[in-house]
Amino acid sequence: MCRVLAYLGEPVSLELVLFETDSSLVRQSYSPRMMETFLNLAGFGMAAWDARSVRSEDPFLYRATTLPAFDRNLRNLSAKLAPTCMVAHVRGVTHSGEETVAETNLHPFRFPETGVALAHNGHLREFARMRYDLIPHIRPEVAARISGTTDSEWIYALVLSQLEDPTGRPETRELADAAVAALRLLRDARARHGIDTSSPVNLFLTTGKGLVATRFSFDYGWYPDEDALLETDLPYCSLWYTLGGEYVKAENGDAAMLAADRTRSLLIASEPLTVDTSTWLEVPEYSMITAELTDDGLDSETRDLDV
Repeated sequence: MCRVLAYLGEPVSLELVLFETDSSLVRQSYSPRMMETFLNLAGFGMAAWDARSVRSEDPFLYRATTLPAFDRNLRNLSAKLAPTCMVAHVRGVTHSGEETVAETNLHPFRFPETGVALAHNGHLREFARMRYDLIPHIRPEVAARISGTTDSEWIYALVLSQLEDPTGRPETRELADAAVAALRLLRDARARHGIDTSSPVNLFLTTGKGLVATRFSFDYGWYPDEDALLETDLPYCSLWYTLGGEYVKAENGDAAMLAADRTRSLLIASEPLTVDTSTWLEVPEYSMITAELTDDGLDSETRDLDV
């Protein structure tokens, strides 16, 4: 099961969140603490926004199928970057000859000339049976850009197609509504094919100014006999967050979100970036977190997912 990290707020050190914390995202690729049965060795991807960069509305993009722990280019770049928004992903696949480890399958997905990036933690069981039921709900110009083999990229295309302008930079509320609409279309397609095996769909969507994250699973708890992924899926797919002023390394070397009178930063991840989880909160099951940068700080809310 993949591990994901998303951030929105004050500039944050990429080196800190990717490498330096005691449960950093890169460490989670080979030694996750909340998912001991599964490793994430099929590549790394990241989209990061910096308002000081050239064409600041476009993110810095990085993808590599190599292991991030041994990626010197990633480590060197991370030491120089402090974005205000990012989504990063370490990909996990099952031990199967049918899996494709390729750059086209790495998250986050962001089609050229679009304003939204998406990463996915989870998988849609028996996706091959339902894939083509989604075509009527995906705009042709969006479908033409699908280049990989993952269910996640199809989810991305489905979400984009629910937006008024798939190539635009939607407001956070519209992006959240599009994600909910896509989940309902997936639910309907599963029902038509009688697919009821538990399928986690933790989604992370961002425009650089807004962030949407879901903690959701279709038909949680339903598994066929002798299911190969039962042990991995049985714990409800985890998601945690911390919010406050800014995420920094303290004088004692520990990383934490600083308290503030006004919320300015949100860090959300598949599992906390530190062994000490006292400053982290678990995202409720079947819920969505939305956040948006404003002139006064960060506006965020949690809403139930009635899908």
